[in-house]
Amino acid sequence: MNELTALVIDGLARRGLEEALPATAGFAAYLALLLRANTQVNLVSRREAVPETLVERHLLEALEALQFLPAAGRTPVGLLDVGSGGGFPAIPLLLARRDLEGVLVETVGKKASFLRDAVEVLGLTARVVNARFPDPAVTLMKNAPPCHFLTSRAVAGAGELVRAARPVLAREAVALLWTSEPLLEELRRALPGVRMSFQKSPGADRRGIARVECFT
Repeated sequence: MNELTALVIDGLARRGLEEALPATAGFAAYLALLLRANTQVNLVSRREAVPETLVERHLLEALEALQFLPAAGRTPVGLLDVGSGGGFPAIPLLLARRDLEGVLVETVGKKASFLRDAVEVLGLTARVVNARFPDPAVTLMKNAPPCHFLTSRAVAGAGELVRAARPVLAREAVALLWTSEPLLEELRRALPGVRMSFQKSPGADRRGIARVECFT
């Protein structure tokens, strides 16, 4: 068992994410791909490009969203990830839930190229849109099936992002935003009338996932 695999198994057990254990090999393969590519493309910062941090801060925090997804069924669930960068949170979720069909939007060409390689190597059902969001990305996606979930590691401007995504989302879609408690009030002001909850990440001071409903 290599270091990445051991760290993934230990982390999933500690976080109570046993449901994702069948995807352990995929998680380890993805993180190995990212570490190799990060020497050429800035997918994550140098400080965080170490196995322990990638697992704790990136992989496990991405997988916290599994609790918000519906049970796997015969009907595919569409996931739109905006600002995918190195693939978090979308790729871990796609690995853990093979019924998900992803659309990964990334502006930077080199990062989009990495994402395409990762999707192919890992055998994911996803496509990468290398374009700015919302325009021209939304225009390029208008003929595609609407997505049921919107994900983004949003720091600021999350409300604007959610509103801009409406044309390519299904009715009653849910937004899952990796953000921080101080930005929640800004999000509420930007999206009046929505239902919103926030779940803090284990061990984090302010980071967590905002779940937004009733905006489509």
